Amino acid sequence: MSLLLWPLAFVVGIILALFGAGGGMTTVPLLVYLGGIPLKEAVAMSLWVVAGVSLTAIIHQRVWKVLHMKLLITFGISGIIGSLAGAEIGITIAEQLQSALFALLLVVVSIWLLLKKMDPAPSHKKRTFNYILAAAVGTTIGILTGILGVGGGFLLVPALIWLGVSQMPVTVAHSLILIILNSVVAGARYAEAIEIDVILTSGVVIAASLGAIIGGMLLKKIPQKHLQKGFAFALLVLGVAMGSKSFI
Repeated sequence: MSLLLWPLAFVVGIILALFGAGGGMTTVPLLVYLGGIPLKEAVAMSLWVVAGVSLTAIIHQRVWKVLHMKLLITFGISGIIGSLAGAEIGITIAEQLQSALFALLLVVVSIWLLLKKMDPAPSHKKRTFNYILAAAVGTTIGILTGILGVGGGFLLVPALIWLGVSQMPVTVAHSLILIILNSVVAGARYAEAIEIDVILTSGVVIAASLGAIIGGMLLKKIPQKHLQKGFAFALLVLGVAMGSKSFI
C-alpha cells in the first residue's frame, strides 16, 4: 500500500466539501491504485468513506440551517430505491464491466465540467418544483451510487440548481445529505455480500474528514471556475487510467 494514500485521501475530503461532489469518483481509483484493493471491495469501501466525509462536512458547515425539506424528501426516497437496485447490480456484474462503466463515467463528467460555464451570479428567478423530474433524477443517481460507489453529487448539484437552489453553499448542503442517504443504503447492501477492511476504511474516512473541514473553510474563498477545471482534468486522467486497466 502506497503512503500517498493518506495525503490523497485528505484531498478527497477537500474536493467533496468544495463541490458537494466528486468524493466517490476519486476514492475508488485511490483505493484501487494506491491501496491495492480489488474493485468491488473498493466500491463497497468508497460508499462508507463518502458517507463519513459528507457527515463531517455537514456538521462543520451546519447545513441544517439552509435545507428545503421537499427537495430532500423527494430526492431521498427516490435515491434510496435507486441505491438498493444499483447495489444489487453492482454486486453481481463482472468486475471488468464495472471498471469500464466507472471509467466512462469519469471521462463523461470530466468533459462536461470542462465544457460547462460557471454562472457569474446565481439566478433568482422562481422555478416551479417538479416532483416527477426530481424523483427520476434521484433514482438515476441512486442506481449509479449502488453500481459504482459514487455519491452522485456531480449530478445532484446541477439538478438542484436547475430546480431552484441557486446558491452554491446551499446546493452543496443538500447534496451532502442526499449523498449520505444513498451511500449508507448501498453500503449496507454491499456489506451483506462483500467483506471490507474496516481499519483501512476508517483511516481513509478520518484523513478525508480532516480534508472536508479544510474544504468547508475554503468554500466561499476560492474561485469555483479554477477549481472546476483542475478537478475536471484530474477526473479525465483517472478515467483514462481505469479504462486502460479494464481492457488490459
